[in-house]
Amino acid sequence: MSKRIVVVGSINMDLVYEVPSIVKEGQTIQTTDHHLFFGGKGSNQAMTAAQLGADVAFVGSVGEDGYGQQAIFNLEGQHVDTTYIHQQGLTGQAIIQLSHTAENSILLYPGANFNVTPAQIDEASDVIERSDMLLLQLEIPLPAIERAIDIAYASNTQIFLNPAPSQPLSDDMLMKIDYLTPNCTELESLSGIPFDEDNLSEACEILINKGVGCVIVTLGKKGSYYFTRNGQQGYLSSNKMRPVDTTGAGDAFSGALAVALLNGAELEEAIHYASDVAGYVVTQKGAQPEIPSSYRYLAHQL
Repeated sequence: MSKRIVVVGSINMDLVYEVPSIVKEGQTIQTTDHHLFFGGKGSNQAMTAAQLGADVAFVGSVGEDGYGQQAIFNLEGQHVDTTYIHQQGLTGQAIIQLSHTAENSILLYPGANFNVTPAQIDEASDVIERSDMLLLQLEIPLPAIERAIDIAYASNTQIFLNPAPSQPLSDDMLMKIDYLTPNCTELESLSGIPFDEDNLSEACEILINKGVGCVIVTLGKKGSYYFTRNGQQGYLSSNKMRPVDTTGAGDAFSGALAVALLNGAELEEAIHYASDVAGYVVTQKGAQPEIPSSYRYLAHQL
């Protein structure tokens, strides 16, 4: 029986503009191509987990517009339960510059994502309580995220937070998190220590001492570093891929890691698997590419 993941988070439409280089202040450049993709960190995570075989439910908001209905259909196409998605206002959008070197710059319009309230989370309390894991990011209002965490914590549902976009988080929130996956910038913000690979363990230990169960720091091309509550730590390399679009890399990593952990994989094995999935995703355009069925098969062999 598939493990149940409930994703509480954002849904966007991604307007992607391919550019020779990321535009600078005061500069005007012409784009070389334009694409419209489904996005939002929450939606990206949900689509990854669903494609890898998890039973996924989603809690969030889209607009009362064409984009909103398309986004719901997209999730339902991977059998994601959309019962708890509200439609109000305008669907969130991400304006993404994608350079020829696969670097990106993102401008977010939150739209309906910022209409998610603690009351809406309460409406979904049953599905949070019945899930094996709550998967979160920070693209919806913090009070809604805090409410979801409180419900999950009280019902012993594992809590997995990708703390992006970076913002301050309370110690009360952090002490309830089982898995935290910051990148370098987010780790610096949360720990208060300027990022340096030589002090990774010190920065992670600060978060562990606040109650986080396990910190997995994503280091881009260099792989990842993990530090657990029981003192386990280490670097893990990632496969060298030629990236095409890195927009959804972190979300694919989080979604795949959540699936692997729930399938019973040991931590290092789960991180390697998540890195492989993210490595494939960055070779495709868009944040929610179709993931080959071989990765789903591998997820069930962990």
